[in-house]
Amino acid sequence: MLSLDLIVVMPVYNEQASVRKVVQEWFTEIENWTENFIILAIDDGSTDGTHSILERIREQRGERLEVITRENRGHGQSCMQGYRIAAERNASFVMQIDSDGQCDPQYFFRLWRLREGYDVIYGVRKRRDDGMKRVIASRVLQMVVFAASGAWCADANVPYRLMKTKAVAPAFKNIPSNFFLANVGLATVLRKDKTIRHGTVPIHFRERYGGEPSVPLAKFGGRASELVTQLRTIIYK
Repeated sequence: MLSLDLIVVMPVYNEQASVRKVVQEWFTEIENWTENFIILAIDDGSTDGTHSILERIREQRGERLEVITRENRGHGQSCMQGYRIAAERNASFVMQIDSDGQCDPQYFFRLWRLREGYDVIYGVRKRRDDGMKRVIASRVLQMVVFAASGAWCADANVPYRLMKTKAVAPAFKNIPSNFFLANVGLATVLRKDKTIRHGTVPIHFRERYGGEPSVPLAKFGGRASELVTQLRTIIYK
């Protein structure tokens, strides 16, 4: 079996209102650029109808949609599981999107056409429809990351990212299983690695199609000190 061009990692938690539309629109877009891909939906212990919806879509889409079900361990750790699977399968590239509809597939081609020139490309949220509080939270997070690690990340927690699997896989081992914001930890480790080539593409981050965020704003604030400690542990170990 030939290695995959792309594995799209999509963590899912209680997104029955949005997940069908998200999967369908991403399939439509990615098929314009490659047929050698899968969307890997990681159901992080959903308690609503999300899993049943995913299974029905899988019956329609076949082997290019894979569904993994696990006990709830959090968004970031779901992403890391997907990234590691991409590395195990020798996929050329791994991309992360969220399942709530905020990641607009119209920007995918802008990242895809830059894929050979960079090891990681972030879709930086220049316009956002999810409210000023979220904008402020991202700015505060950027400063916290810089203060804790010395790494200036364009958008450390953005879900819209395309990575060259072989180049970034060595960094996966630096992210422990208890890291709350694992994507932030990974972005920080990659930013500190001088061999990693970073690219950015401006994107418009949409409003959610429905449901509630899996990581409420209150959790970000309440665990800021934990994030600082964890970042320093992985950066300065």
